[in-house]
Amino acid sequence: MDNIDTWVWVLIAVVAVLLVAALVWALTKGRQAKEQRRLEKERENREEAARLRDEAHEATVTARQTEAEAAAARADAEQARLDAERLEQRAGKLEGEATEVKQHAEHHSTQADKIDPDVTTDKHGNVTETYETRETTTAADPAVAGGEYRETRTDVTRDEVLPPDPGQGPDATRR
Repeated sequence: MDNIDTWVWVLIAVVAVLLVAALVWALTKGRQAKEQRRLEKERENREEAARLRDEAHEATVTARQTEAEAAAARADAEQARLDAERLEQRAGKLEGEATEVKQHAEHHSTQADKIDPDVTTDKHGNVTETYETRETTTAADPAVAGGEYRETRTDVTRDEVLPPDPGQGPDATRR
């Protein structure tokens, strides 16, 4: 029985060594697998970080472009505002000039009506008859030719009385 006990002890020792070796191998393999997973996770994290940095860089470039476009639009709006102010001032100046020219023309027309023997005016200076209306009235109706009828026109405009300035077209502004 001693032999059997030794043999059993040898077998137990071999199994124990194999178990310890398997345990060491499993622990080593587990550590390697764990280290491999850790390294793989680090690699994935680095790739994700690089992707996020690329996206952040692209977003920064896009933001800068958008800021530049906004600044350009703001500058365009400011220029348009300045142009509008300038045009408004010009329009005001031209309106003032037009009013002045119109008053000047009306004054000349009134003066011309006062001194023109072919224009008849009422006591307020309004044109009641011109040479042209007398001619058309007397020539068109023989009954009026004897002077029995006198036409009164109050719709005569200043342009009908004043001829245009020489060298200017019909659309030119009188000064």
